[in-house]
Amino acid sequence: MRNVTLLRRFGLVSALAVGLATAPAAAHADGYDTPRSATAVGAGNTYAEGIAAAERRARQAVLAVGHDCTPGTYYTSGVYSSPGGGTWVFQSTHEAMCVD
Repeated sequence: MRNVTLLRRFGLVSALAVGLATAPAAAHADGYDTPRSATAVGAGNTYAEGIAAAERRARQAVLAVGHDCTPGTYYTSGVYSSPGGGTWVFQSTHEAMCVD
């Protein structure tokens, strides 16, 4: 019984992965045919604020070049956190499909 549950979970995860992998192809059919990406650094007083700042700056950089873009994907990693936890710095890369 447990093996069946694990196989079902694996099947669900696989189906989600395939669905996410094909999402950009569907956007491509709607005229979003130019890939754009940008990397930016952002900082905040909390963990969440630092991530949000980095992702917002990366998204703004993509939109500066491509005026209409899909929501895209973010790849964010920590760069620095102060010993007391008062400053969080992150680097984020935003990838999206845009219309020229």
